[in-house]
Amino acid sequence: MPIEIVHTYLVHPNKNQAEPAAIVGSLVPHEGEMFELLKSVYEKADTECNIGIAFKKDASGGQANARRNMLTAYGAAPSVELGRSLAEQLGLVTTRRSGLGLLFLIKGMEGTDHKVVISRFRANNGVLVSEAADMLTVEFIDRVFMKNAHSYKAVVYRHSSFQGGFWNGMAVDKQINSQDLDSSDYWVKDFLLSDFITSPAFGTRRLAVALKKAIKATNDLEIKQQITAAATLASGLGPDPISVEGFCEKFGFTPNTKSAVIGQLDRPDLATDNFLFNAEEFKKQLPLRTVELDNGAMLTADAGSFDEVFEHEAVADGEKIKFSTVGAVVSEKLEKGR
Repeated sequence: MPIEIVHTYLVHPNKNQAEPAAIVGSLVPHEGEMFELLKSVYEKADTECNIGIAFKKDASGGQANARRNMLTAYGAAPSVELGRSLAEQLGLVTTRRSGLGLLFLIKGMEGTDHKVVISRFRANNGVLVSEAADMLTVEFIDRVFMKNAHSYKAVVYRHSSFQGGFWNGMAVDKQINSQDLDSSDYWVKDFLLSDFITSPAFGTRRLAVALKKAIKATNDLEIKQQITAAATLASGLGPDPISVEGFCEKFGFTPNTKSAVIGQLDRPDLATDNFLFNAEEFKKQLPLRTVELDNGAMLTADAGSFDEVFEHEAVADGEKIKFSTVGAVVSEKLEKGR
């Protein structure tokens, strides 16, 4: 179905400001390059937004959330003023680091479902002198918006009922990088008063545990090698959306290796559950890499630096591997065999 209405607001970084800057808003006409791009954001939201979020309940655990109330009020009767209440809340949690932004509220219908997309784009700070006192012109929006048109945050909500639905949404963040995880958190946790349905730490822990269990459960050397190699490289991943299945595909796991990992999950459907990868949590769960040789030797080192600690080369026509390392003995102990 066509988009019904679009509003936009110029949101200043008003967090901790004694005198917050006023939020200027306007209706966006259904024409021109800007509308076509917003139409694309709206249409792609159902597939592009792949991180589940949910509004928090109140302190007593009741079904109440101030931001959801604002969202459903806007969705039921979209207006510049109702949308401004959301924009003002975004401004109050936006720091100077995140900077000036354009907030877009897009309302439409998909069959019997109401659909609302909330999206934030970075604005070009250099054209603020053109800002009108009480409205945003199309020309002004174009100037602050189009230079950053492909870098945005978005969340989509869909349900047939504003009263019973609109508790869960799906989000995407095309502005996030390895140094900007806090920026994503302010959007979901502070502005939307929501939590990730699968938190970065929990999702990463689930992945790491599945990898660890898969290694222990198999005698297939190829499977072990593929998993340990991926675990070594994974510490360098940024906080990007990923799933257990996506991890297997990213590192080129064979069908057998992929099956071995997914088989360690509590339920098969968890393989496609998206979360933001957390490198620190991954290192906590898989800090060490151990290689066991057929002569009884066991080599252990930090997973991220194993190949630097132990030099290795193929011998005996590639059927065996020679490992070597040099270091001072700092401890020595005897342990019960396995």
